[in-house]
Amino acid sequence: MNKRNKWKSGILAATAMVVLLAGCSSGTNGNGNNSGNGDGGDKAVTLRFSWWGGQERHEATLAAIEAYKAIAPNVTIEAEYQGFDGYEQKVKTQLAGGTSADIMQLDVPWMNELSRSDSFLELKDLPGLPLDGFDSAFLDNFGTYNDKLVALPTGVNAYALVINKTAADSLGVPTDIRWDWERLYEEGKKLHEKDSSKFLLLADHGHLMGDFTNMLKQRIGDQWIKDDYTLGFAKEDAVAVLTWMDKAIKAGVYQPLGEADLFYGKTEQNPKWINGDIVMISSMSSTLLSLRNVLSEGTEVTTSLPATALDAKASSVVVRPSQLIAISKKSKHPEEATAFLNWFMNDPEAAAILGDVRSVPSSSKAQQAAVEAGKIDPAITKAVEEGLANAGIVENSISTNSEISAILQDTIEKVAYGRNTPEQGADELIEGLEKKLSELQGRK
Repeated sequence: MNKRNKWKSGILAATAMVVLLAGCSSGTNGNGNNSGNGDGGDKAVTLRFSWWGGQERHEATLAAIEAYKAIAPNVTIEAEYQGFDGYEQKVKTQLAGGTSADIMQLDVPWMNELSRSDSFLELKDLPGLPLDGFDSAFLDNFGTYNDKLVALPTGVNAYALVINKTAADSLGVPTDIRWDWERLYEEGKKLHEKDSSKFLLLADHGHLMGDFTNMLKQRIGDQWIKDDYTLGFAKEDAVAVLTWMDKAIKAGVYQPLGEADLFYGKTEQNPKWINGDIVMISSMSSTLLSLRNVLSEGTEVTTSLPATALDAKASSVVVRPSQLIAISKKSKHPEEATAFLNWFMNDPEAAAILGDVRSVPSSSKAQQAAVEAGKIDPAITKAVEEGLANAGIVENSISTNSEISAILQDTIEKVAYGRNTPEQGADELIEGLEKKLSELQGRK
């Protein structure tokens, strides 16, 4: 069994526990690993903890920090939190300047770049941080860089269609089908023609980029950028995908980019989603709570697998950590930071507070406690289970490089705004990518 399948099998087995435990009584089992204060004394210690998220994640994380005071009364956790937009650049600036938080929530696509500077504490074999609750292959694939375990996954995250079922039912949009790209186009076009204020899909630039790469990977059956810094696709592939997207944008399948991008990184604040004028959003399972909780009371939300071409050569369903958490190598209090991280990731009390605000917990200890406390939403469980059962190619680091993403974003925006045809967009994309890949390879 190869490395990729090993972690998929391990996480699938662990996540199946969510279903098995769903009928258990509430309350924790008391078998979690309570970290203690980790300081060996009464010295006052202040730690900074930074993360991004929506309101539900903020509130739950702040509640967990408050609860930790009873565990380590001498430790003060200063919370630094915000939305997603701008967070990456903030972290990069802080790391470069030596001013980063002691404990940082990070995203997988950034790690290859961030790890070059040896900024994070090696977590393997640290006293007070047991790793037996984590799938070892999952840690190896997503938390290990330069042969060092530098981050722990907060949860298992699966890409899915998050569907406002109440709105879909009232508008005649089916929710019990396996979506493909042409069905998305047909249903979206029909919906928008019937009522021009309605859209099937939200489409800020991040969502459009996700749809582009997913459709492209399904078409070629491989990484769209290969490990050897060459392109995995031909011009005709890019033209085909951009042509479909251009057609869908013009038909009103997507909300106009200019409207949606006003809420980039804070999708749950988009008025058209809140009001039920957008039926579905392609998103990670960890965002489901924020997306659901802004809807009117009684609104039913469900999930479905992302759109997959009928002739797809490979699945493009992304299953990955919701986020990663690392400790700064420059922290003045690494023992206390480690003790907090252990409590935050493994302790039953913490799990009962945090629940699924970062999707299904990666730690089996936390997962069990969250289920027993009734804090795992069935819709999130469904998204993760379906994602795991249909998981596609594990994204390589070069395809998620921020400079590569910037080139793709520029291409998609020019086509979306009508400044380039799909053919012109494909030419510019290939030219820009080949130049940038040559430059990146030279930095190795």
